[in-house]
Amino acid sequence: MFLLSMSTLAGAMVIITLAAYLIPDPPHPLAEDRCGFAFCEMCMKEAPYTCSACRTTRYCSPRCQSADWRVHRQSCKIHQKLNEMSTRIALTPPKRPPLGQCTGCNAKVGGEGRRLALCKDCGYQACGSCEPHYSRGTCYCPNSNFGKKYCQMEPRWYHTNGRGREYAGDRHPETQGQPYPNDMYERERRACDNCGLVTKMFKKEYRDPWVWH
Repeated sequence: MFLLSMSTLAGAMVIITLAAYLIPDPPHPLAEDRCGFAFCEMCMKEAPYTCSACRTTRYCSPRCQSADWRVHRQSCKIHQKLNEMSTRIALTPPKRPPLGQCTGCNAKVGGEGRRLALCKDCGYQACGSCEPHYSRGTCYCPNSNFGKKYCQMEPRWYHTNGRGREYAGDRHPETQGQPYPNDMYERERRACDNCGLVTKMFKKEYRDPWVWH
């Protein structure tokens, strides 16, 4: 009786293991991604969607995602772990850079006529070559760059904390004499979640940096 029970249990475990392999969990929902520079993992068509779990693998449709799921589900878990590590790194406050040294290229700057742009909040310093650069000219502040608040600028993909964490707050960019269409704004005025100014904010879809490409 005991041997029979053990063999029955072993058989059940084999069936459960095979079922888990042959009938995997359903794929994660697709998330719309406006970046148009990627192709479907299965058919190589333009892929407007990405796996919502790993945010890495692109698909043109739920059909292609389902066809690829048995292969993708393992790499999906790996990418999720890598994303978690990247997020932890992005949220870890960096050490304050040493004075007199460019944080972007590590060059020491001295002598008359040479200067470093300095962010008084995070201590980031940029030389004349790095200051206009989209990456090396981005300081460590999460909501601004060298004192210029991101909410007052048109959305750009390089508006980050300098360590990969994108700014995702409100936007009410300065018009510079060229007003934006009214349908780009929310209907009611409210306080900006970044600077606190009470004004009309861009709708969510117009806060997406890829809309501006």
